[in-house]
Amino acid sequence: MGNFETLSDQELVTAAGRGSQAYFGELVDRHTTLAYRVARSITGSHEEAEDVVQETFLRAFKNLDKFDESKSTFKTWLLTIARNQSINIINSLRRKTLKFFSDHDDDDPEIEFSSNPLSQQPRDAEELLSIKQQFYAMDKALKKLPERQRTALLLKSQENMSYDEIAAVMDVSVSSVESLIFRARKKMIELVER
Repeated sequence: MGNFETLSDQELVTAAGRGSQAYFGELVDRHTTLAYRVARSITGSHEEAEDVVQETFLRAFKNLDKFDESKSTFKTWLLTIARNQSINIINSLRRKTLKFFSDHDDDDPEIEFSSNPLSQQPRDAEELLSIKQQFYAMDKALKKLPERQRTALLLKSQENMSYDEIAAVMDVSVSSVESLIFRARKKMIELVER
């Protein structure tokens, strides 16, 4: 097949566009972790994020001919697909949840709503519990942010993307990204300090 490490994403896209699944497989290998982290940050669920990643790469493969390197990098294009798929899943889950609550009686003893990871016994010392509590406080605050603020903040802080790249992924202006990140950081501080 050849040495993929020396090839750029664009070279892999070109080869994959000619029907080479091995080259597309290299793109999958390179970007799965990043696509997963973006999906997980938006959906908040490991299972949903995995579904998003699969759907993202499926859509990317089917639409390789629509990718335009003059408009964005492959990574940015792929993350845009992942973000849109994540939002679609969230919207679908919201609809299912609304349907669930409209179809079931509140007094139904079969329905339980306890999946709090903190309800389990800690595995280590008090230190671990303290770290977990800090993590959950941050995670809880992060989940309270509006989706656009949360996505911009995570792309900047976890993925170390530039404002230009984030703007391309989110399809907004750079000044909008700066504003979203500023508001997200301010809100996170307020939420964690409560």
